[in-house]
Amino acid sequence: MKISNPPYLQIALDLVDKTKLVRILSKIPDSDKILLEAGTPLIKKFGIDIVKFIREFHPSSYTIADMKTLDVGWLEVQIAAEASANAVAISGLAPNETLVSSIEEAEKRRVDILLDCMNVESPSTILENLTKKPEIVLFHRGIDQEGNTDHPWNKIKLIKAKFPESKMAVAGGLNLETSARALNNGADIIIIGRAITQADNIKATINDFLHLL
Repeated sequence: MKISNPPYLQIALDLVDKTKLVRILSKIPDSDKILLEAGTPLIKKFGIDIVKFIREFHPSSYTIADMKTLDVGWLEVQIAAEASANAVAISGLAPNETLVSSIEEAEKRRVDILLDCMNVESPSTILENLTKKPEIVLFHRGIDQEGNTDHPWNKIKLIKAKFPESKMAVAGGLNLETSARALNNGADIIIIGRAITQADNIKATINDFLHLL
């Protein structure tokens, strides 16, 4: 399964409560514009097979396993692929060898790589050193950085123009206003977590974000 018709809404399921996960999954509509993310806390709490659990609710969804891989990239990609993930998120802070092995294994397994550039000073330098580029490059502001660090809006168009084979994603406390800004700056994917998972009306909130696309 490929993502070839951006823009997309990616819903980050960064939860540790399975009951709440079920409630949210039951409210997410089936849409070819929605990507589902098994967040790092979710995977650490319940294991990689939580990806298969998500598929019980949305069997045809494009699902990302947010592994934030830093080492043995080929192995973590293999593990995620065997759990039915369509894409695996690896950290841009990993050594080049790890990035290369992740991308090579992903190609064998017919899954995609999402390169998470949280705390990466120069995503362009990393991409230049990769013969094969990741499917998705993520500009990611961490939760702990909110209030102190802004999103790198100016880098999105520049890197997208330089590496057109990769799709650009933005994450980190986005709301409707900043999501619109991300899209206007060339983002192909807006990644929304708490603004959806903690919303009073999850269905209505998802529709609000879909209307931005």
